[in-house]
Amino acid sequence: MTESEEHIISGSFDISDWQPETYQVDGSESELSRVRASKVFNGAIEGTSIAELLMAGNSRGAGYVASEVFNGSFEGRSGSMIVQHWGLAEGAAAASSGHIIPGSGTHGLAGISGKAVYSQDASGQHHLELRVTFAS
Repeated sequence: MTESEEHIISGSFDISDWQPETYQVDGSESELSRVRASKVFNGAIEGTSIAELLMAGNSRGAGYVASEVFNGSFEGRSGSMIVQHWGLAEGAAAASSGHIIPGSGTHGLAGISGKAVYSQDASGQHHLELRVTFAS
């Protein structure tokens, strides 16, 4: 793997813990919650993560923003990094995307930058695709 070349790494993950806490804001007609989620990654991406999400939803749609700390390895590199991501759903249509926080990589993931795309297939399996480069 060269340092400046973009690499696409895909893996699956399971949500091992989901701790929601609802809250209210005057004037809102949506359900609001803070969630702490734990994930376990398998495949080309191995490791665990803790994510803090702010979520909003109603009968027409839902959305979230999250900061997620990943600890693990891929492509022979081990360390941690922080991913900031978001998602939006309207009916059956959904989109989710994010970025690795610059400078957040540690150890073998130091210098990492790039994008993260979260998805879920028809069977309910969660997936993460990373499009990353490493600073020289």
